[in-house]
Amino acid sequence: MDLFLAACQGVGLSLAAGMLAGAAGALGGPERPGGPALTLLVVGAVGAAYLFGASLEAEDHPAWPGWPVGAALALFAFVVIRGVVAGASARAADGGSPALIAALAAVAALVLAALSLTPASPVSLAVAAALAYIAIGRRRRAGEKYEGLRILR
Repeated sequence: MDLFLAACQGVGLSLAAGMLAGAAGALGGPERPGGPALTLLVVGAVGAAYLFGASLEAEDHPAWPGWPVGAALALFAFVVIRGVVAGASARAADGGSPALIAALAAVAALVLAALSLTPASPVSLAVAAALAYIAIGRRRRAGEKYEGLRILR
């Protein structure tokens, strides 16, 4: 395995750690300072930093460049997945189960982690691009949410 595959493995493991933390954090309800979501975010970011560094170190490269990158990727995945799971849970409140929606996101994270440990680890780059696409789409739609409610004078 070369540096590229080691970096892809680190990206996948970091995204998976952030996705797991985000899925679990969405079940905690609204964000409170110092709440369980913040604890999950910190644990996910530290774990992702360690995993990215370990992926690089396994290929005889220094681990320290992977620490900030892994933490940043986990933070990004946490925010996106937490928003998606919380939004889907709110829309499915009348008949769906928030725990089931979070479980589906957690299964996706575990599949990503498993794929990252195989020679198919570059799939993690596609997952990172998909998360970025979801984040951009959610941000764009957030501005359009109340667009029709403006009062014209």
